Amino acid sequence: MKKILFVSIFLFIFSCVKVGYVKPSRKEISLTYNSAMEAYTRHDYEEASDLFLYIVKNAEDKKIKAKSLFYLGEINKFLSKFGPSLFYYSVSSYYGINTEENIKELAPKADAKSLEKSIFYAPENLKSYLLYTLARKYQSQGREKESSEVFSKIIQKYPESIYARESKYVATTEGKFKVGVLLPFSGSYIGIGESVRRGIEIGSREKFIPIYADTKGKPLKSYKEALNLVKKEKVSGIIGPLLSLNSFGVSCLCDYLSMPLIPPTATKELIDSVGEKIYIINRSLSQQAKAMAFYATRVLGFKTFSILYPSTDYGETFEKNFVKTVKKHGGIIIASIAYKEGDPDFKDELKTINEGSPEAVYIPAPTTDVPLISTQLKYYNIKSQVLGADGWKSEVIFRQIENSSLEGVVVSGEPYHPTKDFINRFKFVYQKNPDRYAGLGYDAANLMGRLLQNSEENLRESDLNLTAGSLNCENSYTKVPLYIINNGQFKPIKWE
Repeated sequence: MKKILFVSIFLFIFSCVKVGYVKPSRKEISLTYNSAMEAYTRHDYEEASDLFLYIVKNAEDKKIKAKSLFYLGEINKFLSKFGPSLFYYSVSSYYGINTEENIKELAPKADAKSLEKSIFYAPENLKSYLLYTLARKYQSQGREKESSEVFSKIIQKYPESIYARESKYVATTEGKFKVGVLLPFSGSYIGIGESVRRGIEIGSREKFIPIYADTKGKPLKSYKEALNLVKKEKVSGIIGPLLSLNSFGVSCLCDYLSMPLIPPTATKELIDSVGEKIYIINRSLSQQAKAMAFYATRVLGFKTFSILYPSTDYGETFEKNFVKTVKKHGGIIIASIAYKEGDPDFKDELKTINEGSPEAVYIPAPTTDVPLISTQLKYYNIKSQVLGADGWKSEVIFRQIENSSLEGVVVSGEPYHPTKDFINRFKFVYQKNPDRYAGLGYDAANLMGRLLQNSEENLRESDLNLTAGSLNCENSYTKVPLYIINNGQFKPIKWE
């Protein structure tokens, strides 16, 4: 396949028409575009590229020129030529096509020269982001002078942007280590991904340079991006992906390479059994279950329990750890019943629970199921003490059902103890308090920094203090906050 050079691109797009040269007609351009699309459809990318470039050079119609540039971006992306792809997407945007998501996805993978050339054509609202990505790229290459210049440019030209404040914060970071970061910057989990990214930015300063990749929240994409970070960026460790499902493949890769991996929000504790350098820190579900079981048996003095839980990873993790801890403290499980998440009818399940007459019923339901379950608990006259998990700890439920259906329920919250230092640094950059996802990102960055400094250190069983996560669940459940629902409010319980 012919190599597409940037010099050729500029000549095609911006060269003057030679004397005596007759531009093709609209009809000829239209026919050429149809031929290009036909070649693109049958995956003949060499022919399609030549035809699209011909259109870019000769078309006067901005719409067809923009479409041709877009498909040149698509072709180069498919061929893993991320720099040219970013450039074409940016110029396509300049001519009127919305390629913001494409630009965000490609920017971290593009080389420095491609970023430099793309910034002029990219949408104005993305320029500070692209400049920041470029500065970080320079940092990762040890080009401190260039990175400093770009950081200064962001601060001067976009003083009100997040990236200006981030530039002030990370400008002095040294690129001794590079760490790949797998997060969803597009798709359903974009909000969580951005929150975790911000925590990593705060925690990584003076420890390592984060190299970001967009997973789109998908398992195969996560694995491919991890492989790319290892091969092309030569990273020393990986933070991410977010979800447990997405983390298994990446954990196998990192174990094979003897490289540390920290998926900051993954909850499936089985993941860290893959290898000694795989660390699960978000043990919130098991911590909550153990905390509630301890409180119910040792503080409230209950002996008999029934459980109603969703048949998902979320529900099964709660159920397994609650049962284990109740039995450890001498309690008895009368019935443990799984239901399909989203099921509107709990008549049979609640009838079975009522027949067992437990002192307490544990229901680790997600927030979407709580209104249905709580109203039916009242309707079927369940007299047992109701115990819930973090799905109940939401103001949303008070807007959907009467407070009387929730009165007296004891619920657990997610453990989160941000330090003043973390809060102050986060507020300096982002001008608001960090949420728990940011805390998990911060924890992952701090833990990774420590592992990179001493590659032989094993922290899996340590009592290292973390902001939102935990390395050792056996005793850390005492940090879980508990609440009782009273008159439409969550009132904290002092139980430690």
